[in-house]
Amino acid sequence: MADQARDERWLGVNDAASAWASAAREVLTEVAGSYLGVITYFDLGDQIQARTGLRSRALFHNWIAGVIGNVVAQCRAEGLPPLGSLVVHRIDEKPAPDESTVLDRLACYRRYADDVPAEVIALADDAARAKAAASAAAIRERVAKASRTTQSRRPIKREDLPPKICPTCFVALPASGVCDACG
Repeated sequence: MADQARDERWLGVNDAASAWASAAREVLTEVAGSYLGVITYFDLGDQIQARTGLRSRALFHNWIAGVIGNVVAQCRAEGLPPLGSLVVHRIDEKPAPDESTVLDRLACYRRYADDVPAEVIALADDAARAKAAASAAAIRERVAKASRTTQSRRPIKREDLPPKICPTCFVALPASGVCDACG
């Protein structure tokens, strides 16, 4: 413990953010290596500081979201699944996560875990195909509706437009746009 205390450095949040993001990515990759693995914000913050030896007097909930955001941005830039989806408030989190979080977590497990059940992968693939088919059908319907709408439109003729009115005497203006009464 004394050796660990000597190796620790106390920094401001901004000074440690880059190192913490690298450590967070390592921790989250390890968590993703186990199917259904999740980690709490508190445990992630603790592991980040322990791995880097960089500590802050700021409460972890004041900086952890920024660190996770950096990891998610790195993942997005590299075409990887969003590792930040594996972070929870409590292990027995209630209510259950929304569908997009579940899909993000599954993408992480598929990328990093060897223990994802084959039936889960098959169900996810079937759901993805069904969603893609529904999306393609919706796009085809919108395109067809747009083409029907544009075909039914006729050009607007000048006589279909309401006449312009003189703001002074409230008489219909001639084609020149200059009121005959007001000049």
